[in-house]
Amino acid sequence: MVRRDPSESIIDRKEKYIEHLTDITWLGLDMLRWEFRLPKIDLSIGFNLSFNFMLDFYLALDLHFPFEEFDFEMPDFVFDLPRIEKARYGITKYNESYYDPPNITAKDLARFLWNIRYQTTEKSIPSYKRLSQALKNYIETHKDILVSKNIAPYYVEAMIEKLLMAEGKTLNCSYVGFSVVGVAKVVKKTERRKYIMGLRKQRWTDDYKTEKDIPTKYPYETQVNYARVNYARVLPEERTYKDKMLKPLSKDLAKRVKEFKMRASKTPITKGLDVEVRPEIREITKHITPPKHTLYQRVFFLQKREKMKWEGGKHQARLQNIIEHVKPVLDRYGVHGNFRLGYIAFAKEYVYMHYKSHRKYKQWRRILTEDDLITKYKRMGCDEQILREIISTVNAFKTVVDIEASQKQ
Repeated sequence: MVRRDPSESIIDRKEKYIEHLTDITWLGLDMLRWEFRLPKIDLSIGFNLSFNFMLDFYLALDLHFPFEEFDFEMPDFVFDLPRIEKARYGITKYNESYYDPPNITAKDLARFLWNIRYQTTEKSIPSYKRLSQALKNYIETHKDILVSKNIAPYYVEAMIEKLLMAEGKTLNCSYVGFSVVGVAKVVKKTERRKYIMGLRKQRWTDDYKTEKDIPTKYPYETQVNYARVNYARVLPEERTYKDKMLKPLSKDLAKRVKEFKMRASKTPITKGLDVEVRPEIREITKHITPPKHTLYQRVFFLQKREKMKWEGGKHQARLQNIIEHVKPVLDRYGVHGNFRLGYIAFAKEYVYMHYKSHRKYKQWRRILTEDDLITKYKRMGCDEQILREIISTVNAFKTVVDIEASQKQ
């Protein structure tokens, strides 16, 4: 029986990638599409930065994640709120500090949570992504993996609760200085203990679908009946809290959003591009306002064109090579239809499990083992015998990827 030579599929995938991302003509077309998408890109920037900003502060202030272990640098001013520090021999006191589990840091947990965020909420638009049992099964599987690494179950549950809290505050509420136009919603007012507050909606961990109305007043706050003992804070007096904490935070967030949009958008240039014009022509055109020149992202894509061509092309060829190696295994076991996609996804995730991706949130997977991944896909309905045979089939690819990861700084 004649089948297509696998090398042809590998070469085709690599060549299409190179043509569509690194060819000069395609770069021009991509930049046209990019310009039309700029409003959506700006919305995505504000949405993700405000979401991340909110989440990181809850992790730092309630769950005691060290500020220095977040991938995004936190504000450089000091809070007056006390913090529980990581245990240091001969310095910190027993029961007044915490220990990291073996080989796991707060950075890994923060990345893990941001990876889960891409399953709970859409990547670039303010909307839920997964709901109900599908999301619950996914999260429960990953929670069990962390628990098997000696992380307390209640602590993992608290992490997920903080994620849903940040989601609810970003999508379903608005706070002056912390909300993004086009994302935040105006909430209903309510009176609670003589205070005027808003009612925001938030999903809860019982079914990841039903929304609860929760009173709210500030971006960071502690609500009775919704906070965990020892993992929440009593806020300072209102005026002190607003002036010394919320205002500096608001300015810092606005600065970050502005800088990020400048990096991702068009950059106007008004100096340095003047062209010498003959005096008689200048006299005729002096009443015309000189144009503002614009620097597009195309310039920066051209700078990394060769890297995308060789590095990106290499990964595309490797991914297709993995698929071509897995196909015969699935044929022998009679796996057909969409079931094949689950096993192919397993093979690719196994090979790249410890790869140091430029998307840093994916690097949480460095704590995973082969058995962790098998457990995850068994819960999705895959057969363990087939999974283990796939591992032996693609293990050579993983060895190469692991060597590449060890060489990255």
